[in-house]
Amino acid sequence: MNRITWLFITMFLASGLADAQTKSWTFQQCLDTALQRNISVNQSRLSNEINKVDLAQSKANRIPSVSANANEAVNIGKNVDPTTNSFVTEGYHSTNMGISGSYNLFNGLQNTNTIRQYRLNVQAGQYNIEKVKNDVTIDITNGYLQVLLDNEILIAAKNLEESSAADVVRAEKMVNAGKSPESDLLQMKSQLATDNLSVINAQNKLDLDKVNLMQLMDIPVTDSFDIVVPAMDETLTGVLLTNEEIYQKSLAAQPQITGASLQTNASTMALKVAQGAYWPRVNLGANMNSNYASSRKKGSSVNPEGYPFYQQMWDNLGQSFSMGISIPIYSNRQVKSRIEKARINLLSTQLNEQNTRNLLRKTIEQTYMDLHASVKKLEATKQQLAAVEAVYKNAEIKYTVGAMSATDFLVQKKNFAQSQSSLIQSKYNSIFIRKILDFYQGKAIAF
Repeated sequence: MNRITWLFITMFLASGLADAQTKSWTFQQCLDTALQRNISVNQSRLSNEINKVDLAQSKANRIPSVSANANEAVNIGKNVDPTTNSFVTEGYHSTNMGISGSYNLFNGLQNTNTIRQYRLNVQAGQYNIEKVKNDVTIDITNGYLQVLLDNEILIAAKNLEESSAADVVRAEKMVNAGKSPESDLLQMKSQLATDNLSVINAQNKLDLDKVNLMQLMDIPVTDSFDIVVPAMDETLTGVLLTNEEIYQKSLAAQPQITGASLQTNASTMALKVAQGAYWPRVNLGANMNSNYASSRKKGSSVNPEGYPFYQQMWDNLGQSFSMGISIPIYSNRQVKSRIEKARINLLSTQLNEQNTRNLLRKTIEQTYMDLHASVKKLEATKQQLAAVEAVYKNAEIKYTVGAMSATDFLVQKKNFAQSQSSLIQSKYNSIFIRKILDFYQGKAIAF
């Protein structure tokens, strides 16, 4: 491969890397990245993997257990031959092998209820993952909108800075022409310096909120980070549903509600598991074993013959089957204590479920009222800006023709800047509240 080809490949890769570093992030890209990298989300996933392991183990407990054993021994002196149960005084070695199994036939339905409990834990864990993902979604939405808000504040500050720079040029001309005192020029320069500071402050706020968004996404902070500015629907109106209707929708849509209910059901199963310890246990057992001893011979004692290992193991093969029952009578109050703890834990999960519902209801009610208030404030702010802008434009004309002092003109300009800032903040506050209220109803957040 020649140098020219290598050069083109290097330039192509460098261009792709630069594009990747300077790309603008959409809201969905920010959200997907955060959900993939967020530590809390991944921890909740791992926690539920443990629940799945517990469920698999509880299912395996219904399967009979099987074990094998082998023992090799060297015997010296007087011992009992395990194959004949007779005393021998010569040294010999012996082998014992066996396989055994046991099966729990009944234990007060503890296995069955444990499986149900862990299955509910797995389901509740999945809803907990969704709940954590919802928390991350709300954080990303807030962070993303804050950067958009800062962008608009910065643009408005720059526009005022440009206007103030033009005012300084105009004041210089009027002072040079003798139409205005030099104090007017000094006031305009002071206003320009103030607007310069406002631009710097707005830029710093934007940079800080970008850092906050990148940290929420759990990506390295970079100066080239930027987001896509989507088209915003500013025609916000009040909600058509009542807060009770929204709450009822949220009960079905929000995962923490279903998760809390599943946890209550799991605690009910845990109580049944504890109560099952009062019931008798029935176990089945089976065993097969054989042994070998080098001291054992075949034939008469006068003319003994060797007894091969495999033949001796086969001849000594034995089996046994058993069924046992265990009836609990007294266990130092351990069973009763476990039942009482399980009952208390059930009451606690029931209270937690009710508290989860109450928190959601209070959040819905507060957000519902916030939305109504934000819509009213947004409309009032729009009207205020229109009126202040008209006054400012009129003051600008009067100042240009010398019919208004610089001090009065700057007062109107300051009012206009404050009204612009209030409108931008009101707009994004209303957008955020609307998005969150829709999100509680199960609607995906998108821009």
